[in-house]
Amino acid sequence: MEYTELSAYELPAGTVTSWTPRADAGRWQQDPRDLSPGHEAHLRDCEPGSWIGSVLRVPGPYEPEPLRRAIHAWVSRHEVLRTTVTHDAGRGWRRVTAPAEAVAIRDLVVGDLTAAQVGTLLPSLLADVSPTAWPHCVMASVVPEPGDPAGDGGFVLAFGADHSVMDAYSQLLWFEEIVSLYDAARRGVPDAELRALEVGSHVDFSAEDRKLAMTLAADGEPVRRWLDFLGPDAAFPRYGTGITHPAADAEEAARPQASRSYWLATVDQTDDLSARSRARGASAQSGVLAAFAHAARRVHGLDRLRFVLPMHTRYAPQHAAAVGWYVGLCPVDLDLGGVDPVLRDVDAGQEEPARVVDGNALTTAVERVHAAVSAGKPLVRYSFARIAELGGISDSPHFAVSYVDTRFVPGAERWSTWAARTLRSPAYGTDELYLWFLRTHDGLNVSTRYPDTPEAHAAMDALVEELRICFRAFGSAGLREAVA
Repeated sequence: MEYTELSAYELPAGTVTSWTPRADAGRWQQDPRDLSPGHEAHLRDCEPGSWIGSVLRVPGPYEPEPLRRAIHAWVSRHEVLRTTVTHDAGRGWRRVTAPAEAVAIRDLVVGDLTAAQVGTLLPSLLADVSPTAWPHCVMASVVPEPGDPAGDGGFVLAFGADHSVMDAYSQLLWFEEIVSLYDAARRGVPDAELRALEVGSHVDFSAEDRKLAMTLAADGEPVRRWLDFLGPDAAFPRYGTGITHPAADAEEAARPQASRSYWLATVDQTDDLSARSRARGASAQSGVLAAFAHAARRVHGLDRLRFVLPMHTRYAPQHAAAVGWYVGLCPVDLDLGGVDPVLRDVDAGQEEPARVVDGNALTTAVERVHAAVSAGKPLVRYSFARIAELGGISDSPHFAVSYVDTRFVPGAERWSTWAARTLRSPAYGTDELYLWFLRTHDGLNVSTRYPDTPEAHAAMDALVEELRICFRAFGSAGLREAVA
């Protein structure tokens, strides 16, 4: 599993069909449930052409009617996919929702295309979503021509969605759900059974999120703590050196960012660091972030890292398998000054110096990460959009690090077989660094986006190589515990 742009996915030549939800204008109903502050901020600030999605190779033969029924069942199950907004001059944005029986799925055969043509067309089809016009999620299929090298009779299916109805976990849940629905539809399972899934509605969650947000006060602790983190200019921290820089002009700010994915550690290496982190009362997340902080310190001389850590807000069991945007922000202020867990052990007989880990220093690094994340975690449940409004914050994150353990998502063990991948649209600018660490059944992967400059590429390559060395050194064979 990797999280990349669609341009990094191998798309076949074949017949392309778009799949688009439709509902008659008269079937939409006024919905009294409020939008979340984050949704309203997204309506205001969203960049045109921004989307997220997923792609996989569905096993088995392509059958249009079962696929239509599967897509309809997915849209029916998740209310957030059947809701949108209208604008009232006097009241602002208001929600309207369509019942499941009012929605139909329209297919449009685009044609038989070469692989290059598919690679050009598919991103534009999936990007045809916005926060203000329904549908907020569309799909496209590619049925390979006879003789496709994959030779398994499957077909490619992808979706693109606006962020207002989707988060990263929703992207991951889609793989198992859509394949299962398609298999069931091909077996002739009735529509009523296909649609049956007892999950919470993100529309309800949004209304509750707004209620909680409206309890915040400008002089309350959540706002104060965010302002303390951001500093007197109320500006989000940047990476600081080597990779990002402020844009010199509007033309530079409009340059596409680089998007690259790297495998950092094997399953055994990741499991070993996880076990050592748990033994110290922390999680694998703390161990991975400690490794990243160490690499940033060794390569770029950064003793202190200040970044935003997105974390889920799926606190209620009914929302665990729901589609929606369940994400809050955790401010992390991490100081690793004086901690150097990896020791270089020069051996002229080796191609590169061997490394061992100082067990005490590793413990200290993991504990500091755990403490830094724990300090910011209580703020995740409060809408940052509302905090920004109360605190006069107009800036947005420039340096974000995410960690997701995907191994227990339904169907994760089959993602490699399905060539499953989560997707994001291209981003632009020179002052942002985003990293997404994914723990998978295949090991640890990091997806990155950063300025597309020779200097930034070289700095990122050095950072990634140091991370790989860290994970090799963090193995038990490379650990040197202090002797009492």
